[in-house]
Amino acid sequence: MLANGLVNSWATSIQYRDPMRMLEFYSDDAVLLATFSNLLVGKKQILNYFIKFLDKEGLTCTITDNYTVQIGNSVAYSGLYNFSFYDQGQFGTVKARYTYVIKDNQIVMHHSSEQPE
Repeated sequence: MLANGLVNSWATSIQYRDPMRMLEFYSDDAVLLATFSNLLVGKKQILNYFIKFLDKEGLTCTITDNYTVQIGNSVAYSGLYNFSFYDQGQFGTVKARYTYVIKDNQIVMHHSSEQPE
């Protein structure tokens, strides 16, 4: 099952490597537990994360699995995605899992972590 438009747009927008573009997806008080960072709260911390994260050459994100649950006025999307990019001249892929909680068409919570082997 495909993720909703906002989650798909988030994944597609990664390739543009534009931190401000990514920040537009998040609410002002959003919480991000990122794949490559510690807990981040609010747009300032999230922006600083994306400035560093999006610096990866050839960065793309592909959603491979998605599950949706309605929670009152919010929707949770959980699944799997792959981040691909160049690291020290080698092209590789990091398999990760995610959960987004979306309210009023903005991400209020986002958890992402590498898949266990």
